[in-house]
Amino acid sequence: MLSSSLKSLAITSIRNGSLRPLATATETNQNDRELDKLFSNIKIEYRGHDPAVLQSYSTFLLNACYHLNIENTPVQKHPYVRWITCLNKSKFAHKKYKVHYETRTHIRDMSIKNVTGSTASTFLEYIQRNIPEGVAMRVDYTEICDLPKSVKEVMEQKTTAVDNS
Repeated sequence: MLSSSLKSLAITSIRNGSLRPLATATETNQNDRELDKLFSNIKIEYRGHDPAVLQSYSTFLLNACYHLNIENTPVQKHPYVRWITCLNKSKFAHKKYKVHYETRTHIRDMSIKNVTGSTASTFLEYIQRNIPEGVAMRVDYTEICDLPKSVKEVMEQKTTAVDNS
């Protein structure tokens, strides 16, 4: 009973033309478009405990940059960070029963230069999806921006004053 009344309601609303069309992307104005961001430098730093894994990932990054025609710097190796601690073997053990723990974190970094925002986001998504297990990544952006309007106005006033004199 209820389902038949809902069907008839839906049919009458369609016949009456009360459905609204969805907004499409073609209705946007040219003024509403945002300009793509420009990045002069994107530094990619990645860390891990296994140097062989980092070497393999470095090769992957360089090949990805080469095939996508992205300008990059060579991979830099930094000295590893060493973390050492000595603990008792158990909670109530004597001082002479200790365990020595040591971890070494190897650090590599590279930079990509002069890319647009869409290229950068696509590239970073690709390399982050393929990052090996046990590797951490840090990304730093250097964006190219326009000067603020107040600074532009002051610069224009100074240039017109110099030209007039």
